[in-house]
Amino acid sequence: MAVDMAMEAAMEAVESSNIKDKAKLREYLYKNPTKLAQKLAQFLQEKDGTLLQPVKFKGSGGSYYYSINDKKFIWAPRDGEYYLLPWIDDNKEKCYVYSHSNWQVGVILKVFKDEIKFLGFN
Repeated sequence: MAVDMAMEAAMEAVESSNIKDKAKLREYLYKNPTKLAQKLAQFLQEKDGTLLQPVKFKGSGGSYYYSINDKKFIWAPRDGEYYLLPWIDDNKEKCYVYSHSNWQVGVILKVFKDEIKFLGFN
């Protein structure tokens, strides 16, 4: 279920522009920064408009976390910009976070809840 939602979110950003070529999409968004900002803002809120909770990982440096997008463990900085997703995992000790890892796609990581530090809203 979470994998389907992750893929749906990533594909929605590309498909809603009606541009299939990534180079053309980059050029389009570069020339239309308002569209880019709107697209990125959509990734920071739920469909009902509720903002996603900003979080960081406890500790310093980085670690390996399971990437839903890549289906493997990837290195991520603990001090990065992450947002808690409202997805439920079968393992009650884990949750999902989203990061702007790459402005075109982003990344969704599956992490242990006890590694999360809640930042709160401004």
